[in-house]
Amino acid sequence: MQGNFIHETALIEEKVTIGHFVSIGHSTTVGDNSRIEDGARVYNDCFIGNNCIIGANAVLRPRTRLGDNSIFGTLSCSEGDNIVGNFTTIHAQCHITKGVSIGDNCFIAPFFIATNTPVITDGRHGVSPSDYKFVKTSIENDVRIGANVRLTPGLTIGAFSVIDQDTFLTKNVPPHSRVRGGKDKIGVVIGEA
Repeated sequence: MQGNFIHETALIEEKVTIGHFVSIGHSTTVGDNSRIEDGARVYNDCFIGNNCIIGANAVLRPRTRLGDNSIFGTLSCSEGDNIVGNFTTIHAQCHITKGVSIGDNCFIAPFFIATNTPVITDGRHGVSPSDYKFVKTSIENDVRIGANVRLTPGLTIGAFSVIDQDTFLTKNVPPHSRVRGGKDKIGVVIGEA
């Protein structure tokens, strides 16, 4: 465990494997049989369930909750205040913005991007404080999302839906839907999954 920082208030359960250069913040819990790979950064007040894998160089910002038997992939980032269910895989290089809820048994392929700021303005860091509106996004249980999918803030993807790769979602997706991006990459519901 070369070069690791594990805060004294972190609760690391039995049989946890921790790679090199890992950082775990205060009041964080890591469940039994979980694995945190090299270079991962887990911030304060996070919860990682039992039998989870946190990939190399992944980032879990404050108050991220990961259910049992879930995977948070290499170089992926949770911006915090997110909930990820049980048996869910978030593949490599995904960006889960603040305030996203992801259900149980979901699969999210690489390069998924969830956003939470509907408007880019002239303010600092892309958003003027007077224009900032934080909206939450929800991905319900048993959703499958292909590679390179992006979605605008505040959407709900209904349970048992399949979102094909290279889709840009701008509207809520009803449960049991199949969504495919067109030439303009705007997602269109094409039928039941």
